[in-house]
Amino acid sequence: MNGKLVVVLLSGMLFACAPPAPSAPAPATTPPASPAAAAPSLGPNVVTIRTVSCDALLRSSEDDRASASLFYLGYTAARRGQRKIDIAEVEGLEAAALGNCEANPDQPAASAFMKAFSDNGR
Repeated sequence: MNGKLVVVLLSGMLFACAPPAPSAPAPATTPPASPAAAAPSLGPNVVTIRTVSCDALLRSSEDDRASASLFYLGYTAARRGQRKIDIAEVEGLEAAALGNCEANPDQPAASAFMKAFSDNGR
């Protein structure tokens, strides 16, 4: 998460995750592009989950993209009413979703992950 505060609104519940404070001050650097930076926002640290574009996801750093992918896998499973995800399927679902994003960079990332679940019989 690289020292960023993450706030997610789901069904009227607020979840906040803040990394521990660094023990030594880090040098000032420009943060990498992240899905939150390019998405329509409700505030400085709040992102509307269903509007983050595939383009923003693909332009994010590898670590941010991996974290966002895991989030969207869980989010999509929950939207589909699934209570379990087979760990063996995670890599394939992520690859399918990112492939959907590459083919349609203007679509929402949430749609690409939903399509990946549907296309893979989940």
